[in-house]
Amino acid sequence: MLPSDDPEDADPGLARERTRLAWTRTTIAFAAVGAAMLRKEVIPGLIVLATTPLIYVAGRFASHAPGSAPRPGRLLVVTATVTLVAVLAVIAALLGRSPTSLRQLLHV
Repeated sequence: MLPSDDPEDADPGLARERTRLAWTRTTIAFAAVGAAMLRKEVIPGLIVLATTPLIYVAGRFASHAPGSAPRPGRLLVVTATVTLVAVLAVIAALLGRSPTSLRQLLHV
């Protein structure tokens, strides 16, 4: 077996666990934001909620221990997922109504 150039493979420590936890926090944040958006804008809120499982799966895939799949392939999948989520976020922003004043934004 050839030694890997990835420092994480030589001494993984808790890096994979921290990465997994970061993806989990991101997933929870998307679910919370999507739920909050449902109060004002249903369609954009549903778009954000629909991306939540996608983010969870991408995070599990990205932080999975190295196996037979090459790492560049994993990075490509994660990159494509993040790009898709960004495009969906732009669509959700365009579908939502923007506030006409700061007072309306802050609900004062």
